[in-house]
Amino acid sequence: MKKIIDILLILFIFASLTIFSLVIAENPGAGSQGQDNSEVQSQQGQGQGDEQQGQGQGDQDQEQEQEQEQKGDGSTDVQKGQQLKAKTFNELKSMIREKRREMIKEIGSMKGNLQKAYENQNEVRIAVHSFLSMGEDLVGGIGKKVSEIAKQFNNSVQKTIRAEETIRNRSRILRFFAGGDQKTAEELQNLVDQNRIRIRQLKELKGECDCEDEIRTLMQEQIQSMELGQVKLQELIQNERNARGIWGWFKGLFGK
Repeated sequence: MKKIIDILLILFIFASLTIFSLVIAENPGAGSQGQDNSEVQSQQGQGQGDEQQGQGQGDQDQEQEQEQEQKGDGSTDVQKGQQLKAKTFNELKSMIREKRREMIKEIGSMKGNLQKAYENQNEVRIAVHSFLSMGEDLVGGIGKKVSEIAKQFNNSVQKTIRAEETIRNRSRILRFFAGGDQKTAEELQNLVDQNRIRIRQLKELKGECDCEDEIRTLMQEQIQSMELGQVKLQELIQNERNARGIWGWFKGLFGK
């Protein structure tokens, strides 16, 4: 038994040295810091010369951003409580199609794990927008309750996307040795649990809805999209929890 423990300790020391060397290898920029500093110094004069022009451009960009905020896209309208409401089923379908095109274009401009996270939750975002666009002309007296739940869901979606991106950005080396990001996985689990409660509430409201069958069918389709989104997140959470890493394996071995 003593020999086994000695061997495990040697392996642990070796693993620690390995991860240290791999981390350095993953961050080669540290070794070239001096070169980077010299380049910064050589460009400093030019940067100062361009500063006034950049400031003027920055002011112009800020004005453009303010104009865009005043016009507002779908997400801005949700935050300001100015979401447009459809009065007919065809108008609602048209708004959903337009929002889908906007979201696909938005995702196309992204890169890496952020893009993957948005793609993974895109149908949920569309479903949220669909519920936010349902006015009382379509769903009657449950309209305000539906909108309130959809707003809460919208805020949650932004948090789940950030959490998913954090998990996907975790280094392979860190995952191999230290395992998954258990803290973020737990935060994401809490969000999923809250979303499932909201989905149940939407199902109950759908049952109470004094609306046309086509509206009720559309509501069911969007609820199913929300449920599928939570299934995807639950799979991500489970994979992250199961990623124990070498350190977790050592802890489990000695824990026995």
